Order: sequence, then structure tokens, then C-alpha cells
Amino acid sequence: MTSVSTLGGPWRLVVADLDGTLVTGTTAAVHLDDWIGHGPVIQDLERRFASGEITSTQVAERYAPFYRDIALADATVAMAQIPSLDDIALGVSLLNCRGIEAVIATAGWSFGAEALADLWGFAGVHGVDLEVDDATGLFTGRVGRHCEPEDKVTFVAEQCQCLGVGLDQVVAIGDGRSDLRLFHAVGFSVAINASAGAQAAASATVGSQSFLDALTAVPGLLD
Repeated sequence: MTSVSTLGGPWRLVVADLDGTLVTGTTAAVHLDDWIGHGPVIQDLERRFASGEITSTQVAERYAPFYRDIALADATVAMAQIPSLDDIALGVSLLNCRGIEAVIATAGWSFGAEALADLWGFAGVHGVDLEVDDATGLFTGRVGRHCEPEDKVTFVAEQCQCLGVGLDQVVAIGDGRSDLRLFHAVGFSVAINASAGAQAAASATVGSQSFLDALTAVPGLLD
């Protein structure tokens, strides 16, 4: 582990990224788009985002039309098959028992994160909203809300305000470019299976397939 920030606490909120963090070996968009049948398109867009060529907003706007007339309910079922870290539901349960809330903040589709949050027990989600026709339950192919890295910080600040706590009482867990601003804003950050940039910005680094290992890397979190 490499410490790069002062210790905050007592911890009151854990914020986890989705793609590359809780979800492993793929991303929610690639997983869904393999199911839809346009996987190579989103893989190229995500590669360009990871390298800094394009923004999350550009990725969403260019790919949203491919979801037109896909049922939200069907996409939610498809999300349940995505590969992920071990022990996520257990980790969230342990946090809750200690009075610590856990949420997901992603630069990807919020509906995908919501499907997994329900499975794992997370209290809330922030991400890119893909518009749904309320009458039909089908995606319209339009983006309702975007999420750039700075929007993750805004979301977490709003969660802190609701809880009556400070950003120094927040733990962020992530793996890549979209997590860097949040890492710098909170009390402690864990880079799990992460890029070199995320590892350099984090308070601690972990290479593991267990969510519990990310949590135990935080001093005092599960004590």
C-alpha cells in the first residue's frame, strides 16, 4: 500500500466505481452491448475514453442511439450475468452493520448500476441516465443526464450533505481515470486492480478479486 493523503474519519460513506472496480474483466456497456450485438463499437469508444481522446459525454451521446427500443426490463436482467468481484454483498452488509452507507458512482449507464445495486445492497447510484419511455418501458435512444468525473464529486458532496458528514469521512474505491478527481476530494481512496494513474492518486492500492480486501485496506473501516 502507498499512502498519499491524510487520514479522515470516522468513516460514514463508501463510494465505489462500477466498471473495472466492482465489475471485472469488462464494463457494463460492453457486457450489455455484446448482448445487444454492437460490442465492437462500444469497445472502441471506451478505449478512446480511457486514453483521454473523448469524454464520457461523447461516449454516451454516440452510443445511446443503439439502445433505442430495447426494453429496460430486459437490459436489467442481462446485467445480472456480469462478472464481478467476490464478496460485494457481504462487504456492503458489513458496512451497513457499522452505520456506514455505501453507494455506486459510475461514468457508465445508471440503469446498469441500479440493477447491480439492488443485488448487492448499495443505497444509491449515480451515473449516465438513458432516457426511458414511461409508457412502453423502452429506451428512447437519448441521454437524460450525463456524468463526467467532476459529477462524481458533486454527487458525493450531496450525499455528504444529506448525511451531515464531511468529504473527509468518505472512502472512494475505484480503478481508473474517472475516479481521480474523487480520489483527491475524499478522506481515503483505494485503487483496486487499477491503472497506474489511479494507483498513484490513491491512498492505498490493492490487487484482489475480493471487495473485502479493498475495504480492509482502509484503516478503521471494518474494525
